[in-house]
Parts: sequence; C-alpha cells; structure tokens
Amino acid sequence: MANDDYIVDAHQHFQDIGRYSYPWLSPDQPHKLEGDLTPIRRNFLPADYQNETAGLGIEKTVHVQNEWNPHDPVGETIWLSHLAETTGLPTAIVGYAELSSPDIDAILSAHSAHQRVRGIRQILNWHENPNLRVASRPDLMEQAAWRQGFSSLAMLGMSFDLQLYWPQMTMAFELAQDFKATQIILNHFGMPIDRSTEGLMQWSSALRYLSRADNVSVKLSGFGLGHPRWSLADTVPLLLEVIKIFGPDRIMFGSNLPVDLLFSNTTTILTALDRAIAGLAPDDRNKIRRLNAERIYRI
Repeated sequence: MANDDYIVDAHQHFQDIGRYSYPWLSPDQPHKLEGDLTPIRRNFLPADYQNETAGLGIEKTVHVQNEWNPHDPVGETIWLSHLAETTGLPTAIVGYAELSSPDIDAILSAHSAHQRVRGIRQILNWHENPNLRVASRPDLMEQAAWRQGFSSLAMLGMSFDLQLYWPQMTMAFELAQDFKATQIILNHFGMPIDRSTEGLMQWSSALRYLSRADNVSVKLSGFGLGHPRWSLADTVPLLLEVIKIFGPDRIMFGSNLPVDLLFSNTTTILTALDRAIAGLAPDDRNKIRRLNAERIYRI
C-alpha cells in the first residue's frame, strides 16, 4: 500500500467483558447518551476490529480508555500493552486517570512506563440532564487539585483527550491557555448533541472560541453520539464546519468502534470522512487521514 493511502484511526476501543470490568457496559446501568448498549455488550478485540475494518486501509490505531474499572486505572494499560505485543494493535494508548487523585503522580508514572502510552483521558461531560452527565461536577477544569494533576502531564510528555459539551469550551480554552505545553485533543468534534439551529450555532461559536488555543486539535469521530439516526446529509456539513474552524493541520479521524456500531457501520463512517475532506488538497487530506494523528500521538 502506498504511503498516502492508509488511515490512522485515532479513536477506538477494545474490550474483553468476560475477563474485565467495564461498569458503563453493565446491564444494570440506565440508558445514557449512547442509548441501548446491548449490541456492543460483547468482546471487541483486535480480530473483531480487523474484521470490521477489512479493506478500508486502516493501518494504525489509537486506543482511548474504555471506562475500565476506575479503581484500577493502570490495569487497562497493562492489558492493552500485552494485546499490542501479541497482535500489533493498538499502536498507541490513551489511558485513564482521575487527575485530582492524591496518587496522580504515581498513576501517571505507572502509565508512562508502558511505551505505547501517549496520553490520558478523563471524561468531563457535564449536562443538566443526569443521563447525559459523566463528570462528578461541572467545573473540574477549574479545581486546584485537578489542575495540579493536569500540570503533571507535560512533565511526562503526555497529551490530554478532552471530551465535553460546548458550554464547557470556555473553561477548556482557559485550561489550554494555562498549559500551553500540553497537547489537547477534543473528542467527537465537540459533541453537538443539540442539532437544533440554535444549538448548532452555539456549538460552532464555542468551537471557534476554543480553536484560538493553538495546542488544541479535534477528532472527527463519534458521529452518532447524541444523534443516533445520523446521516451523511446532516453530519458531513458539521464536519466541514469543524475543518473550516480548525484547519487541516489540527484535525484527525476516529472510528469510535465499537461504540459507533450502535448507530451505523464502518463503511458509512469512512464515507463521511471521505466526503468531508473531498474538497481539500491531497496534502491536506493526508494530514487528516493519518499525518496529524501520527504527529500528535507520535506514531
């Protein structure tokens, strides 16, 4: 395969629910943003991923923490590192840490001892609707203990995967400005779960504000989150808006498998990407398909 043909999937998940604990996948959990999780309440391992993406040209992946047992934050990294040694995937790992933990430096050091680890994600989504809420409070990014933990990322060369809703982007901009040495990657193109005209205007405006921070990039991923019946017609224009705001140097692609299999299939997800970047110059298409992810996640 020619170098300019392959894709880096910068956002995917593996899970072995027969052996490990994933509390969010428990049948006892109420339906949240993703809806009914029954179809993905199963093992999803490298062989399953390769079956889903066969023929689509994906050669490297970034595994983003999958809400593994939070009391064992490094356990997932240990498991994934072994998986990568035996199967070749994932190429890179974004682990989990509660950044306000009193043991944060030890946790981050334990993650960084594994050569494929590149960063951390702690989901920050806050919403007035409890079913759309993940974080423990709306203002974690402003809390001294949390920011102290965040400050340790740069010292270890770690990035931060940022998942939130648009009303939190002002806080995120201030965080990015205060920690300019830390690369921040906005997940799921800012999660525009309110697809009303007013909701999309507010999402776009917040994205423009956040884009002023040079150390923030964005993933085109999670197309069905909050909008399970997404279509190419209603989603590609939003991806075009993100590309317009951030520019091709700060955009990458993520499949969000297996979660987005709840809403679509991998071919359609890749078609959305292809249509969103079709009007760009070849070099810019390659940046979004692979080069930006390789640079930012150092793969």
